[in-house]
Amino acid sequence: MNISKGIYHTIYHPRLIIIPLIVNVILSSIGILGVYFSFVPFSFHIIDIPFVIPLLNDINTSHKENHWILSSIATIVILLIKSYAFSMYLGSMKCFLEGPDNTYSVLKIAPYYFDRMVIFSITEFIISGFIYLLFHIFWPLAIVTILIVALYSLTPFILVLEDTSVRDAIAKSPRLLLENLGSLLFISLLSLILFLLIANLPIVNKNIAYYVTLLLYCFIGTVMVHAVMDCLHKNIYHFSLPSKKVKKTKKFFLPLWIVALLLPILGALLVSI
Repeated sequence: MNISKGIYHTIYHPRLIIIPLIVNVILSSIGILGVYFSFVPFSFHIIDIPFVIPLLNDINTSHKENHWILSSIATIVILLIKSYAFSMYLGSMKCFLEGPDNTYSVLKIAPYYFDRMVIFSITEFIISGFIYLLFHIFWPLAIVTILIVALYSLTPFILVLEDTSVRDAIAKSPRLLLENLGSLLFISLLSLILFLLIANLPIVNKNIAYYVTLLLYCFIGTVMVHAVMDCLHKNIYHFSLPSKKVKKTKKFFLPLWIVALLLPILGALLVSI
């Protein structure tokens, strides 16, 4: 089953969960800097689709004045970080889909898809901004636009799995989504239920709540993203990997899991400042 494979690879390859953990901690740091320097990164996300890298909601801050230059710089930095992380994240999963003992270096696999993922991220950002404006002009049209855009939500996965261009991935997304609609809806609904349960855990302490929420969110999110990748790759006929491997080793298994368990503590300390 797709989800059972996702659980196996997430546990056996802890670097998968470390990627979203690091990104979440970095985003928390940027949010804290925004509090002190009065800026908020631009964000137009209307809905969260559980097919993307697991990220907690951005820290909401309000300021009497907002430094547009700092906000623009922060937005660009976040876009680049997310694009690099997403390339690393999906690229590593693709390696494991070919074989459980693949030992591709995440630092070598990420640059291979990075430029195309940046193009996708910029396109997504512009479309999100357009939908945001539509909500303030005529919300029914915005809803229709979201439904249309949802047909292309598999674009980054196809981009990595088929090692193709952004344009080609966009063109193939609707067909692959409709062909796998049942499985994707099941993964999406299960993700939504689990994420709602995590968000409503009865934990009073703010630091502990952040730690538990972040760890569970990244673990479950990674399992579900891998399930989507596993579901889609069965429909992909052109399947190739960059010829850059590293020496196979399991000596980092325990240290990586220790890092994964410690990273949320750093995030919890940041949000408590």
